[in-house]
Amino acid sequence: MNFKFKIKKIFRLIKKSNFKKILFPIIFAVFIYILITVGLKFIGLERAQIWIKNTGNWAPILFVILCIMSLVLAPLSGSSLFITGGTLFGKEFAFILSFVASIIGCSINFWISKKFGRRVVCHFLGKNNLGELDKFISRLRSRHSILYITFIMPLSQDIVSYAVGLTKIKYTHFLISLIFSATVVVGGYIYIGSSLLEVLISN
Repeated sequence: MNFKFKIKKIFRLIKKSNFKKILFPIIFAVFIYILITVGLKFIGLERAQIWIKNTGNWAPILFVILCIMSLVLAPLSGSSLFITGGTLFGKEFAFILSFVASIIGCSINFWISKKFGRRVVCHFLGKNNLGELDKFISRLRSRHSILYITFIMPLSQDIVSYAVGLTKIKYTHFLISLIFSATVVVGGYIYIGSSLLEVLISN
């Protein structure tokens, strides 16, 4: 009986803490990473890259659209797209595509919030992310310098961009912060994440 009680108590503590919020995204990211690795190993990296080149401009355009959608629809994850893009398009070209997609996607989030308000934002974010949204709004109302926005943007680009739109922060200030943060976030995924993926595929 004591053992069962202790187990239940542990589960209650996990539910109350932010452990699940941290653990589940990590597990999901690892799962996607494995899925991409297995898929590219099965298809063959060189074959996939040749196919991408043969599509002409369509593959880059589709890639940018998918990245934008992953930012606007917050439950989706754009990190796996950035990493895959770096492997398929080449790091320099993928960085440009992902950077442009980040600027466009986060700007769309900002203007959705600014023009339509919280009620509409809730539909794009989903109920599970509303707590994070409110937390960022609270922070931004008391500290709204360009430096601070730049600092918190990498934590969650999509949710923070929605949050900024619900404050009195100007778009120009947001854009400056976004350019700096997108450079760091996209660069990290492209140059570090893609390199790791290439190593896993080659082994």
